[in-house]
Amino acid sequence: MMKDKWNAPPGFRSTKSAPTSPAKPLGISRTRYESFHVAYKVPVGDTPYVRAKNVQLVDKDPERAIPLFWAAINAGDRVDSALKDMAIVMKQQNRAEEAIEAIKSLRHRCSDQAQESLDNILVDLYKRCGRLNDQVALLRHKLYLIQQGMAFNGKRTKTARSQGKKFQVSVEQEATRLLVLILSNRIPILYIFILTLNEIEL
Repeated sequence: MMKDKWNAPPGFRSTKSAPTSPAKPLGISRTRYESFHVAYKVPVGDTPYVRAKNVQLVDKDPERAIPLFWAAINAGDRVDSALKDMAIVMKQQNRAEEAIEAIKSLRHRCSDQAQESLDNILVDLYKRCGRLNDQVALLRHKLYLIQQGMAFNGKRTKTARSQGKKFQVSVEQEATRLLVLILSNRIPILYIFILTLNEIEL
């Protein structure tokens, strides 16, 4: 009996209870794995989108990340995030015009919830490219959506994020922000006054 016990494979127990599981080593490995993703803000997994984020954030190779985001979009993998991230990376690489065309041609693949974020990115891209008329037209469209009650997916507030912190934004605050953006582009004061009267009644 003792001989059989000594010849048994590692982890063998003669009782009927379940064998001891190497929980600690696996737990440590899993903790390190998760800590890596938290530190680099990279999602977990091995999908086209995750690979693109790894190249962007871990390898710090934005030019190589761009075609990987394209691949994620074509594969239907987290399309909302992939398109937004790709456009932002393109802007950082001084490829703002390409980012504008990418959003325009691909936004139909994104969810309704992503459209507002895409508009916000477009506003910034138009400013970067000096396309004032396009920027103002989009800002006016966003004001129109507020007037029609279609902004924030029909809600009066939304959760926004700034520097890692979440906070609530009302439609009134968003309307004010949009008007300030128009003012920053030096649109005549009378034009802003007309926008205020005709396009926003909160």
